[in-house]
Amino acid sequence: MDVPWRAHLMLLAAAAIYSGYNVLLADTLSSVSATGLSLFREIVAVPALLAWAWHAEYEKKWPDNDWRRFVILGTILGAFQLCFAVGVALTDAATAAIFQCVEPTTAAIVGALAGSEPCSVHKVTSAALAGAGVAVLQFNFKSGAVATTTSRLFGCALLWSQGLGIAAYCLVQKSLVRGRHGPVTVTAYAYVVSLGIMTAAATTSSLAGLESPAPFSRPGVAQLVEPKALLAVAYAALLASVLGYTLRARANKHLDAATLVLYNAVQPPLTALFSFFLAPRRASYGLPEVISTLLVVAAVAIAASDTHNQAPKPPTCVADPPQQLRPDSASTASLLHAVETTTTN
Repeated sequence: MDVPWRAHLMLLAAAAIYSGYNVLLADTLSSVSATGLSLFREIVAVPALLAWAWHAEYEKKWPDNDWRRFVILGTILGAFQLCFAVGVALTDAATAAIFQCVEPTTAAIVGALAGSEPCSVHKVTSAALAGAGVAVLQFNFKSGAVATTTSRLFGCALLWSQGLGIAAYCLVQKSLVRGRHGPVTVTAYAYVVSLGIMTAAATTSSLAGLESPAPFSRPGVAQLVEPKALLAVAYAALLASVLGYTLRARANKHLDAATLVLYNAVQPPLTALFSFFLAPRRASYGLPEVISTLLVVAAVAIAASDTHNQAPKPPTCVADPPQQLRPDSASTASLLHAVETTTTN
């Protein structure tokens, strides 16, 4: 199978993993602290990622040359994951899915402005189809107006910032995975830095009383060790963080940021499908979901056919043709001198 197609299958598998996490997160965030859950996830994910990186890619020390980029990558990772967790807590899962409409377009614009990923007709078309698919899923048959409050507006701003963060993360990550670092190692070191970001966020939330219960309070910790929360943390750490982010990092060796972010728009239809199978009494899968799925599938197919989103192939090593010996060449002169010396002796 061609490498770009394998990369697309990796992204599809990662999207399926994240969709399952969305189903768990929808029930869990209503009863636990968003920052506490994020911190717990990082605490579990970091040792697993480091062990996998050391076993598979043999990088057992902090990289000396690229440490600044790893710090930037981990800071971006922690920031946009916090934006998502707090944004969903202040709004709802449907609003978060709506903002996934614009994430592929945001990634294409950021890549073009950075000068690292030129825009193309395929990117614009696939982003438009993906956005339309998510919009059909979210706006069709929705009843009742949503109250506009300050906290909800702040949550929407955080969800929009998450899209910027994901695009920046993919661009910085690309410079590392296409260098001398393996995808598991890049993900592991990014999570080490992200763990510090999450710890600072949970500490700030606890001291300032931003969440109730506070992440480091006794009730907050008690909620995190309940079976439902433990299941969500285990899934998020071992599947979403360790496997999902590593699959995306491996795909980033071959595809661009806009294509990686495009698969975020695959999550809402997949989440609706998973919700229907896991809880058929509470979820439905009808005509809007079918139309949304078809639009997103078309978007992915168009993105997969775009040759501009693929990493350049490494140059083929061609052996230099043998040089013909000429009487005036240095190699010929040294050879003749050796023959004359041997004959004289």
